[in-house]
Amino acid sequence: MTRTNLKRSPWLVVAVFLLPSFLGFLLFLAIPLFAAIGVSLTNFSGGASFRFVGLTNYSNAFRNADFLRYLYNTGFFTFWAVLFQLGLGLVFALILNEKLFGRNAFRGIMFLPNVLSSVAVGLVFSLILDVQLGPVNQFLVSLGFPPPQWLTGLKTALPTIIMVTVWQNFGYYMVLFLGGLQTISSTLYEAAAIDGAGPVRRFFSVTIPGLSPIIFFSVTIAIIRAFQVFDQIFVMTGGQLGGGPAGATTVLVFDIYKSAFSQFRFGYAAAGSVVLLVIIFVVTVIQQQGQKKWVTYDIV
Repeated sequence: MTRTNLKRSPWLVVAVFLLPSFLGFLLFLAIPLFAAIGVSLTNFSGGASFRFVGLTNYSNAFRNADFLRYLYNTGFFTFWAVLFQLGLGLVFALILNEKLFGRNAFRGIMFLPNVLSSVAVGLVFSLILDVQLGPVNQFLVSLGFPPPQWLTGLKTALPTIIMVTVWQNFGYYMVLFLGGLQTISSTLYEAAAIDGAGPVRRFFSVTIPGLSPIIFFSVTIAIIRAFQVFDQIFVMTGGQLGGGPAGATTVLVFDIYKSAFSQFRFGYAAAGSVVLLVIIFVVTVIQQQGQKKWVTYDIV
């Protein structure tokens, strides 16, 4: 092999290895993204004929009170789901990081719901929380308490879905936090204790800075996943034409689904998906810029 071939061959090898990923990016990300943007600028409804309408779908969406309410539902769900998932994940990670009897078994039990199907979890909780026949309400009635409406009440439907989502997913973040806790050197805690720092001070001065990269990653992933919630809404609150009582649990993704596949307003649905993409992108960029002020990567 000549010296010239030795210099050129690595580029060919790199191109061969990158080609499958690049083709996947084009087929499953870039092309669908630009197609969605293009469809959002039309009145396409599934037929052969459609016309260009510009930003009409976007203006119609933001002038629609229901669309704004679905945006609020999405924000409400995201805030509380992320808060409780990460909060419970951190609490149980701190508890199960201690040398307790059977901690490995409890770690597995806490993580187990995360590997279950969201559809199966939604169906089971729909039966458990049934207003008339559900065992939870029957137990509460036997104690003399009025039965909550759970998935059928305007004020309780979305919090119930949040509760189920948190139950299923907080174990995933617990495992992430456990991994982060085990990378923090014990000498840091010993040094802090020698300096007179109590448990609370050590938590905020050692544990939180040490976990800050994991917290940043977890917050980012949890927000993106919460904005994209669909399975639980679909299964637990009415299926294809659902969305809870009077749209109480309809979030942006579910509204996009109904607009496209129930009402065949594909242009409007595409506009909603672009709005969702922009929201997630902006939130991610803000987090990426903000993490420079509080995430610590050089703790020893």
